Amino acid sequence: MSFREKAKCLIGRSVEVQLGSGSSLRGRLTSVGSDFVVMHVRRGRRIRRVIVRLAEIAFLFALFGI
Repeated sequence: MSFREKAKCLIGRSVEVQLGSGSSLRGRLTSVGSDFVVMHVRRGRRIRRVIVRLAEIAFLFALFGI
């Protein structure tokens, strides 16, 4: 199974994305494209839509408790 196929199974779930720069994003995975993922991430009081390129992602974790 490729990364994209595994990521598509996680659509609608809460995930944490560890970026190559060392920072991480935690939010709900909404879609997976050919070279990007789209997430809804809470920043302060607002929920932002964030587009992350697959080349920048080091790890993708499913957070089952959130």
